[in-house]
Amino acid sequence: MKRRGIKVAAGQAAVLVVGGCTTSPAQNLFGSFFPAWMLCAAVGILGAVVARQILIAGGIHRDLFAPPLTYLCIAVAGTLLVWLIWFGH
Repeated sequence: MKRRGIKVAAGQAAVLVVGGCTTSPAQNLFGSFFPAWMLCAAVGILGAVVARQILIAGGIHRDLFAPPLTYLCIAVAGTLLVWLIWFGH
C-alpha cells in the first residue's frame, strides 16, 4: 500500500512540474520560431559590448578589478532586464 502511495505522489509531482510547459516562449522571426531566451541573451551581450565601449571611452576600463566578470554581470543583467520587460506579467 505504501509503494502505491509513493507512485501516486510521484505522478502528481510530475504533473505539477510539466504543467507550465503548455507553451514555449518563442518569437516569430522571418517566418520561423526562435527561442525567446536566445534573443534576450543576444540583446544582453550586445548591451555588454556597448557598456564596454562606453567604459573604455570614459577611461574607467583600466580601473576595473575583474573586467571579464564585470562584463559577464552586465550581460546577465541586460538579459534578465530584457526578459522581464518583454515577458514580465
